[in-house]
Amino acid sequence: MRRIGLEIHGVTVNLSCNFDPLLDYLEDLLESDVRPAWEAPLLDVTGTWRADPAPADTPAFARENSTLSFGPLVEHVPESEGFGKRMRLADDELVWFDTHRDKDLQLRFRRRSQETLFDVDYWYHPSVKKLARVPDYQQRKFFTLARYLVHFPIAWYLERTRGWSLVHASAVAAGDEALLIAGPGGAGKTTTCVGVMARAGVRLVTENLLFTDGQHVFPLREPIRLTDESLALLGEHGRGALVPFGHGGSKHKSLFRLPDGPDDRPLRPAALFIPRFAAHGFAVPIAPQVATEQLWATNRLTLELNDYYWYVAALDLLWPAAGNAARQLSALARLTAETPCYALGIDRAAGVDAVVDRVLDCVGWSLPAGGRRLS
Repeated sequence: MRRIGLEIHGVTVNLSCNFDPLLDYLEDLLESDVRPAWEAPLLDVTGTWRADPAPADTPAFARENSTLSFGPLVEHVPESEGFGKRMRLADDELVWFDTHRDKDLQLRFRRRSQETLFDVDYWYHPSVKKLARVPDYQQRKFFTLARYLVHFPIAWYLERTRGWSLVHASAVAAGDEALLIAGPGGAGKTTTCVGVMARAGVRLVTENLLFTDGQHVFPLREPIRLTDESLALLGEHGRGALVPFGHGGSKHKSLFRLPDGPDDRPLRPAALFIPRFAAHGFAVPIAPQVATEQLWATNRLTLELNDYYWYVAALDLLWPAAGNAARQLSALARLTAETPCYALGIDRAAGVDAVVDRVLDCVGWSLPAGGRRLS
């Protein structure tokens, strides 16, 4: 089984996988974070890709010295106890089979000495009809599994050890300042960020998710998904700042990744905008407490963060920490307390430049206009 090392925001990870195409996908996505395997990583993740059903008497996680085992048919194991319908729990180990959104995904969390271990087992068995309808179905599964193999373990560790939080937001930066556009899918956050990015001197930080410690924001390396309309808006200059990610896996969108380089450094938020479509454009200040509630609501309405909260809940069952639930909102509260927050009304008929100009006026950045319209 191949193994690579990763270092993401100072968190060291060893990632092993038995399926080379999946590991190649992750190496390409996380290229600047890839390292040789660590002798003693903080996190150790093992991915198992199964294309054929395992025999009924073969546990999905058959590991030496394990106190838990389970398979497609869960049998009683004296050392463990059932926890609800989908989990088995033992000392310092939890198995989650038939996860709530994907019956073919199974997870295990455990500790060995100072290492925290995560096992991810996925059974890939699409129907012929599914593959005919979705030719890049395998790449779509890679996209999803990247969360369980990399993003979720690291996000959990950063939340527990540093008090960081995930935010569903797009972000661009000029110098060491970042402009954040947060909101549910389809609210206009990516289009607005792309419109700002089309101006000279602005780079993309993230298109979908970011980390915050309350004072700074940090990127999360996911594939960047852009529609044809966004690409046209971005122009040649803006597209040149992104690296094509030729793995497929996103319906009606082109995939890119951020270029390699030292752009994981902390960025100070200059302003936070929460957009909505409206008959007339506006940018109205929001009280910090209200902005916190809107950010938290947006996160909970986002599919991938909803999955993350389920994931963290399982870890909290296994390794509860006093005060952890209360701390989950503290980073968002610090972010909104220290960052000017605005409700952003987007009038699509007025064009994207009107939205961008309004945003830049609030932030105080001075950038040339590009004369583009919002599709």
